[in-house]
Amino acid sequence: MSKRALLAGALALVALPAAAQYGGRRRGGMGGDSGQKGGGGPEGGKEPTPVLETTLHEFHEDLKLTGDQESLFERYAESIRALGRDVQRDRSSSASAAKLELMQRIERNVDAMRNRLAAVEEIADAAKALYALLRPEQQSVADPRLATLMLLPLGVAGGDARKPPARG
Repeated sequence: MSKRALLAGALALVALPAAAQYGGRRRGGMGGDSGQKGGGGPEGGKEPTPVLETTLHEFHEDLKLTGDQESLFERYAESIRALGRDVQRDRSSSASAAKLELMQRIERNVDAMRNRLAAVEEIADAAKALYALLRPEQQSVADPRLATLMLLPLGVAGGDARKPPARG
C-alpha cells in the first residue's frame, strides 16, 4: 500500500465530520460530480473521502512546504473549504427557495453569486500570497493546480486539480 493511500485512509478517519457536508448526490447545478470519490454512502455502508480534502492533502504533500509557507497554504485551503461549506449550505436550502416568489428567487440567486465572487476573490488573494513565497520547483508543482483546486467546490471543470502536472 502506498504512502498516499495510507494518508488518504487516515485523512478519511480524521475528516469524517467534514465528509457529512458532501453527503448525497447533487441534483443539478453547474456540472461536475458531487464532490465525492468512490461509491460509498448509505447503500455501500462506507462514507467516501471528500475529493476536496483528499486533493488538498495530496497538493500539500506534493508542495513540500517550509514553515513560513505552511500558514499561507492553510489560509488558501481554509478559504476553499469555506466556499465548499457555502455551496453545500445553499444546495441544502434550495428546496425552501423554490417556495419563494420569482423576484425573491432572482434576488436570492444574485446574492448567492455575489457571495461566491467574494469567496473566490479571497481564495485568489490567498493563492497569490502563497505562490509568491514558493520556490521555483514548488511553483512548477503548484502551477496547474493552484487555480483549478479553487473550482472544486463549485463543480466547475477547469483541469484536474487532483493530479500533479505531467513532467516532460
